[in-house]
Amino acid sequence: MSLCRRVQCANLLCVEPFKNVFNRKVIATLGRLLAREIPRFSLKKWNADACVDLESLEMKQRWLQVTHALARHLPSNFPEAAAVIRRVLHPSCECDPLREGTTADGVQSWMIAPIADYAGIYGKNYLPVAMELLRELTMRFTSEFGVRHLLLHDSPACLQIMHGWLDDPSEHVRRWLTEGTRPRLPWAAQIPGFIADPTATQKILHALRDDPSEYVRRSVANHLNDIARDHPQLALQIAEKWMKNAPAPRKKLLRHAMRNLLKKGEPQALALHGLTAPQLGDVSFTLASSSLPFYGDMLCALEMTSMATVDQRLRLDIIMHYQKANGSLSPKTYLWKEIVLPAGKVHRAERRQSFRKITTRLYHPGLHRVELAINGCVMAQREFTLLPHNA
Repeated sequence: MSLCRRVQCANLLCVEPFKNVFNRKVIATLGRLLAREIPRFSLKKWNADACVDLESLEMKQRWLQVTHALARHLPSNFPEAAAVIRRVLHPSCECDPLREGTTADGVQSWMIAPIADYAGIYGKNYLPVAMELLRELTMRFTSEFGVRHLLLHDSPACLQIMHGWLDDPSEHVRRWLTEGTRPRLPWAAQIPGFIADPTATQKILHALRDDPSEYVRRSVANHLNDIARDHPQLALQIAEKWMKNAPAPRKKLLRHAMRNLLKKGEPQALALHGLTAPQLGDVSFTLASSSLPFYGDMLCALEMTSMATVDQRLRLDIIMHYQKANGSLSPKTYLWKEIVLPAGKVHRAERRQSFRKITTRLYHPGLHRVELAINGCVMAQREFTLLPHNA
């Protein structure tokens, strides 16, 4: 599973703060593994160094503290340090991060992340050694963040090495090739060179677009979606070429890759997926109420009739214009569903749009607007008032 899925699942299952994946126990376990391989390694000094003010640190701060502690306690010669790391890795390359972590058997799961950053930050003068270490690390969790330090340092040399692993037997390695080179990888440093000119990674994407693993293909889609944010026309050109004689898995990949352009109603992206201008009669789009209690649910209803002589593929999007603190409105598009509407038939549907309390959005009382878009065309809009909290 991808890192985002791992994070999502772990957050659902863990009631304690997620930063505690880097805790004193697992850091001490890493220290004991290193002590087996490094003469005169002081576990006491390691724990003191890697765990300074640990409880006051957030997740990424803990992560980086371990990274820099590794630099102080591993051999100063990077190839020697890389050899030590390889010897303490867990023998299994298929861990479940929700149940398994770094143990006396070896390093895996989340503790791989600070080690990967160590390889990327401190291995720049030993690029082949650092890249091979990152390849080993990614099979035990992911090293997609660590490799970006090396890509920022010397992307042509890194890509040349990565091209040699396009047929790697591990799906984790193949996914790493496309995920680690994403121009705008979440949680990670951006790669300005790839944002400005994404053609450098095209060989990787083309080679992996029909990978047997959906896990890999999904990463290709996310990479292409990154490109679409900065170079929509290039992304569309790639998608049009790939759509020719495309097998079903590649079509699914392209739909996911074009998701933001589809939400924006980009005509070329819509047409690529057979979504043309809708032929409809009167479209009835109503709200159950003109006002909504704070943290309540908005209920809308739709009725529409096809005026076409053939079946139509229709994509229904809800565009919520949320009230901001300054009184302006901020739009966000949600995919409602996609349907095939038979010629001359009526389609009725209802949707509940939740305003429940979430950490990623702050609601403000006042006027809101909701629009119904069908195949990128706004067909109806309604306004409602979100009442003040506890009103």
